[in-house]
Amino acid sequence: MAKRVLKLSFKNEKNKTKTITIADPKDGLSKEAVQDAMAKIVGAKAFSKEEVNLYAAVDSAKYYTTQSDEIFDTDAE
Repeated sequence: MAKRVLKLSFKNEKNKTKTITIADPKDGLSKEAVQDAMAKIVGAKAFSKEEVNLYAAVDSAKYYTTQSDEIFDTDAE
């Protein structure tokens, strides 16, 4: 079964990459829509750790699709 996620990458105030992963994202999101949403996260300055803003600058956004093929599952038996 394939699973799709949207990964939003930001730079924190120490120039380290921080990522927000969104499960089951909408298909076909435009660059502008995603950049605008990410800019709002940056502008909110709502997330910090040890006085470092975790989402200080927009970096990138990518869809990822993973495929898993079950061999067995003891919970399903």
